[in-house]
Amino acid sequence: FIIRCEVVDDIHRAHREGRIALVPAQEGAAMIENELDRIEILYGFGLRMLGICYSESNALGTGLKEVRDGGLTAFGKRAVARMNEVGMAIDCAHASDQTTLDTVAASNKPIFLTHTGARALWDIKRLAPDEVIKAVAGKGGVIGIEAAPHTTITERHPLHDIESFMEHFEYVSD
Repeated sequence: FIIRCEVVDDIHRAHREGRIALVPAQEGAAMIENELDRIEILYGFGLRMLGICYSESNALGTGLKEVRDGGLTAFGKRAVARMNEVGMAIDCAHASDQTTLDTVAASNKPIFLTHTGARALWDIKRLAPDEVIKAVAGKGGVIGIEAAPHTTITERHPLHDIESFMEHFEYVSD
């Protein structure tokens, strides 16, 4: 029932066949430390998407939990280039605003914000500001809306429900 996707055609095949497409992913790249070759190793193990960081900073860039936003590091830029080279998708769902903007600029491929919402609707760092949403979309990226009770809420819908989720979806879509 599940198709493990290694190439984009696998995703299309799963859709055609009405099956679930599984894209192996890791939310943060801390495990590569300062070794770019680990990106190829992870790709060889089947990993197809890698997050720049998981909320806290690492050798690649600043996480969204940090007070100061240093953006993507020089090593992070080399890692983005290597991920582009091997065909690994890049996720910035837990990266800081500047790290995401820097990643969009450094990548020659579109990037992902796999699970986020609009900071304009609920002002927390976990959600993306308009500048980030526009930059990711402007380069053909993919933005997924998070369905979490503490994030994708709004002033009109302070308790998470389908209405609060849809406000975020419609805002980002617009």
